[in-house]
Amino acid sequence: MGLLGPPNVAKLEARGKIDGLVRAAGYKKDPAVAADARRALTAYLDTIIQRLQTKSLTQLDIARNALVVIGEPARDRLIFILQQGHLHRRQDAAFVLGMMGDPVAVKPLCVAMHNPDPLLRVILVEALGKIGDPSASETLRKALGDPDKAVAEAARKALKKLGPAPG
Repeated sequence: MGLLGPPNVAKLEARGKIDGLVRAAGYKKDPAVAADARRALTAYLDTIIQRLQTKSLTQLDIARNALVVIGEPARDRLIFILQQGHLHRRQDAAFVLGMMGDPVAVKPLCVAMHNPDPLLRVILVEALGKIGDPSASETLRKALGDPDKAVAEAARKALKKLGPAPG
């Protein structure tokens, strides 16, 4: 084992192998290889966001993980989609923002809670719970009274993750 060496980022990039680039971005033995893979993934940002619409769960998982690896540029695009996109795109964006765990996404996720779609509100509340930022507490407390029971239950679980309110 171990004879393979580091991933060939240039080859993966040239072939558009997003799954390989996601794996290469996690390459621990050489931070430069991981950084090259993240840079290469960023160049595929539009393609990866389009892949969120796939019916293939494997491809969907790869796309979500790629967006998490890309980080800030992907986060900013996902926040834009959350604010302006088609309903299913908003759901995808909220889910991935939760996976990212970036507190910058908290305010846009809270603002999106005004959407009438209960599934989107559940995903938003779960994302806020994953991020775990106390600034979401007020929105989550309001969601406890959501007319949709699934939203209220998700809010209860998210608040539990945040821990007791300060004070």
